[in-house]
Amino acid sequence: MRLNFRKYRKVKRKSDFLEPEEVLFNKEALSRLGPDENIQRLEVEVGRWGIRSISYLLSLFLLISIGTVFYLGIIKGDYFKASAERNSLKYISIPAERGLIYDRNGKPLLYNKPVFDLIFFPNYLPTDAVKRQEVLKKIEDTLKIPSQELEAGINNPEFFLRSWVLKPDLTSQEAIVLESYFGGTAAVQVIRQNVRQYEEPFVFSHLLGYLGRVSSVDLEKDPDLLDFERIGKVGIEAVYEKELRGQPGQITILRNAAMEILGQSYGEQPKNGNNLYLTIDKEFQEYLYNRLRSQISGLGGERGGLAIAIDSKSGAVLALVSYPGFNANSFSEGISQEDFNALLNSKSKPLFNRTVTGLYNPGSTIKPIMAAAGLEEGIMDPNKKIETHGSISIPNPYNPDHPSVFVDWKNHGSVNMFDAIARSSNVYFYTLGGGFGDIAGLGISRIDSYLKKFGFDELSGIDLTNEDVGFIPSPENKKGDIWRIGDTYHVSIGQGDLLVTPLRLLIDLNSLVNGGKIMKPYLLQSISDADGEIIKESKPEALLENFLKPETVATLKKAMTQTVSSPQGTGYSLSGLPFTSGGKSGTAQIEANTKVNALFFAFAPADQPKISLLVLIENAREGSLNAIPVVKDGLLWYYQNRGL
Repeated sequence: MRLNFRKYRKVKRKSDFLEPEEVLFNKEALSRLGPDENIQRLEVEVGRWGIRSISYLLSLFLLISIGTVFYLGIIKGDYFKASAERNSLKYISIPAERGLIYDRNGKPLLYNKPVFDLIFFPNYLPTDAVKRQEVLKKIEDTLKIPSQELEAGINNPEFFLRSWVLKPDLTSQEAIVLESYFGGTAAVQVIRQNVRQYEEPFVFSHLLGYLGRVSSVDLEKDPDLLDFERIGKVGIEAVYEKELRGQPGQITILRNAAMEILGQSYGEQPKNGNNLYLTIDKEFQEYLYNRLRSQISGLGGERGGLAIAIDSKSGAVLALVSYPGFNANSFSEGISQEDFNALLNSKSKPLFNRTVTGLYNPGSTIKPIMAAAGLEEGIMDPNKKIETHGSISIPNPYNPDHPSVFVDWKNHGSVNMFDAIARSSNVYFYTLGGGFGDIAGLGISRIDSYLKKFGFDELSGIDLTNEDVGFIPSPENKKGDIWRIGDTYHVSIGQGDLLVTPLRLLIDLNSLVNGGKIMKPYLLQSISDADGEIIKESKPEALLENFLKPETVATLKKAMTQTVSSPQGTGYSLSGLPFTSGGKSGTAQIEANTKVNALFFAFAPADQPKISLLVLIENAREGSLNAIPVVKDGLLWYYQNRGL
């Protein structure tokens, strides 16, 4: 009997043995066989279309497999390789050797002193609880830091991802012992760093600044900082932090799939920071600081002062002294709270950088600038003489019997602009600024305009931290009272509420002797890499030029030269120097006229100035007479040692 299936056909075989695939033979077909019928093997007829479909599916599967392998292995291979390395390798950054700082003549202003810190990296603790406790116990036994305190910090997410300085400033012996004791423990590392040792820590304290530990504020500003390193906090160290810092190196930590530490090694080596060459003359800076200290010490009591010298043509800063200074090495090494409080509470304010942060009345040093405004506006012929009489009296509309009297420091008699600047006549500049008699005067609006043109209320842009800006009083910003003619008179001689930083005053006065350019002051001369190759050089930059007529500049330069050459000039004591010079004195009354600050601006040589110098002494008993000796000796030193 034959089975008749539509989808199957009989196939006779020589053997009656079942093939493996025939085990799955249709059960229903078997049930239809009679007892006398033979079992014959059947095959499914797939057909040509079935063979092709299977071939297509297999080919597609093969193509997908090859494509996947190519994508994962070739196209994304680097990505997955890096991911695998990130999972197995971790890195601890180590600080680089910090670049050095030199003066304009290549003399070092500091050097690096190596120190070692014991640093704790909580995120590299073993994942195994028992091994983790072993590390914490070793720290506790060695450094007497309770493990509970460590665990409290570890459990704080904010602190867990940061490093902790367990013990700073290790001795060489301590570093060797601790490195051996914690060897193989990735979470505790002895890290080598540098602390600065400044050659003259007091003399250059306000100029160079100092290093300090990275704070949370620093990390917010620059997340790339290492949270255990020392960085520049103020001064040149802070301004050029990125150039000095260099590129950190790495310690490589190897971990297995279970995140267990297998070992560590030194990876990429640190790249030393760049070196800075400043415009500062180291020896000149030291001389001015010590000479200023000597002058102030002779006055007795606690008081401060400053001296700034610049190249008259370029604006390069030759010396920048704020007295008293502070021991920058103590900050670099780690100052105690007691010593820091003593500095904060000192009456002489040693932490205060008077050169760029101090705001002072310019006193009579403002008079050449007022004269410039008068000449530009045609208010006063420089050769016209006026009678000064030692004071000026203005009717008082509120009390006619008591007129307002504005006194001079002496009766200068009949003076023109040259005499008024040389002798520092107040009455002449009361008249020029506020007007008197048949002379209208500038008036506060034009005074305000010219002071702004000279940039009294703007930053000079010097590459130093914490520079402040001055204040120009006007009817609009006077509080609690109306503006009176007396206010204009006070501004005209640099008194009242008029304030300016010493550096700004210096570059403004310098513009009247260098041809009419307000030069941007700068401290950086050049930057070189660790191999000595120059990678950057500074160039002089004018903040403002051609804003005054050439004849105005020439007139004022001649007037300030007469300050020294005229026997009646306030700077006549400089006439004995072996070179020509000029300048302008200033005495600013402060604290309700109970104290005076002494100022003197000088330049030399008179015809083609190479150096401009400003000296200010606080609370000087005899006004500008206390500043002039420092100026005289400073110019003489520069002449003898650097030439003019």
